[in-house]
Amino acid sequence: MATIIYFIIGLGLLIFIHELGHFLVAKANGIRVERFSLGFGPRLIKFKWGETEYCISALPLGGYVKMTGQEDFEAEEPTPAYDPRAFSSKGLMARLSVVLAGPAMNLILPFILMPIVFMVGRTEPKFLHDAPVVIGVVEESPAAQAGFQSGDQITAIDGKTVSDWNGLLRETAKPAGTSLEISYNRGSENLTQKLTLKATEKGAPGLIGIEPVYFIDMDPVVGEVLPGSPAAEAGIQAGDRVTAIGGQEVKDWKSMSDVVNASQGKPIEIKVLRKDQSVELKITPNFNETYQKYVIGVSKASNPDLMQKYSYPLGEAITKGYHENIALFGMTFKVLKDLVTFKASYKELGGPIRIAQISAKAAERGLANFLFLLAFLSIQLGILNLLPIPVLDGGHVMFMAYEGIARKPLSMKKRLVAQQVGMFLLLTLMVLVTVNDIDAVWGFNDILSKIKGIFG
Repeated sequence: MATIIYFIIGLGLLIFIHELGHFLVAKANGIRVERFSLGFGPRLIKFKWGETEYCISALPLGGYVKMTGQEDFEAEEPTPAYDPRAFSSKGLMARLSVVLAGPAMNLILPFILMPIVFMVGRTEPKFLHDAPVVIGVVEESPAAQAGFQSGDQITAIDGKTVSDWNGLLRETAKPAGTSLEISYNRGSENLTQKLTLKATEKGAPGLIGIEPVYFIDMDPVVGEVLPGSPAAEAGIQAGDRVTAIGGQEVKDWKSMSDVVNASQGKPIEIKVLRKDQSVELKITPNFNETYQKYVIGVSKASNPDLMQKYSYPLGEAITKGYHENIALFGMTFKVLKDLVTFKASYKELGGPIRIAQISAKAAERGLANFLFLLAFLSIQLGILNLLPIPVLDGGHVMFMAYEGIARKPLSMKKRLVAQQVGMFLLLTLMVLVTVNDIDAVWGFNDILSKIKGIFG
């Protein structure tokens, strides 16, 4: 129930902000707004104030502002030949400003929320605030090939000074294949090395090989078990400490991951320590397309002693919030680019089920984490709505661009056909992503097993 509540609160706020943008700019341009709805379908709650009906509808995955003369609604309620307050009677720039106002509000919201996140404070790994002194070097990584050693202190990336790991990781969060010039101190020597980031998993930044996450908090303790995964089927539980795989001692999480991948999908014996009791299990890893390796479906537990809450004064919070938003914008554009160029699959996207699950987890971890998630989702909502797909705001912008160039609007017949195609594509993607969500969150194998159990 909490998951659903947080999902509705979060998504409802983002939809409200989006539609409020359309509403306010429409009013400012003298356009009659007939209905302001959060959600689609049957209206559950409604009241009229002035000339506008305000309502909450049954399906919460969206909302709309119905304006007189808006093409989307003309089939439902014909507009008089000329109405000075109709959307269709306004000039091109006025209509364009109304359409762009929704996404604009979503893109502005993160710059309000993110400073609050840093003022309230988030729990972060302590090492992010430490000087970037190399703890270790991953074997066969770009850093290893470049000759980096433990104790080297990084001072700059591509000429830009870095004073802590947080700054270094931000400057190196770039795609595989990117070349970097790294300046560092080794004792009294000032050195510079060039290296090229190595690919790890799809959608992830390229690897250097000195990142602290490979050396800090690496105890082989299970944090979460993915439903329907080989680990879940074998009986692995959160809190289990993996001690051996195939008779080979496991010292840390990376070595465990390497041994699992080396199995190449063959059954392996795993020994875990569960509340001072040794338990032996048999697991058959499966190949994960995203990570491009064999996995068993578990995530690592984190040591709370290595985490700390950090909060900042207003000025610093605004600066940090700005930089965080810019990084999230870049991340979103990269995912879109990878999808368009088929470097990424729709299976890497999260739909309503996973968003609801993540919303609940973020809320459990505090206000700052929940607001951070809302800011990130708002960026995605704003950018996605600007895509040139009919039925989205970007589709309307595309039609208006045609009108501006051709000096006449696209015919109603062609717009309706384009919108039907756009709606079909969006619904298809939504179904695929939702099915993927169900498989990722609950697992089809688990669901089928339960159905078989019901019917004996």
